[in-house]
Amino acid sequence: MSSLYSKIKDLEKDAEMIHTIRDLAKTEGGRLTEFGQNLIYTCAESDVKQADIARILDISPSAVNQHVTKYKK
Repeated sequence: MSSLYSKIKDLEKDAEMIHTIRDLAKTEGGRLTEFGQNLIYTCAESDVKQADIARILDISPSAVNQHVTKYKK
């Protein structure tokens, strides 16, 4: 039972971290902040899959692709 409790606590911490990242990465209107744009570029340079970036930031994969393409120009 303690193993399950530990896993639940780990998931809660992960969820809190993702929520914090989203708060920093997006405005209330849903637009990416400078931090959010830099996060996309950093993740892309570190070979994080665009689908994973999109899932973390709660944006479409095509939006991530647009930012990565713009960054590489």
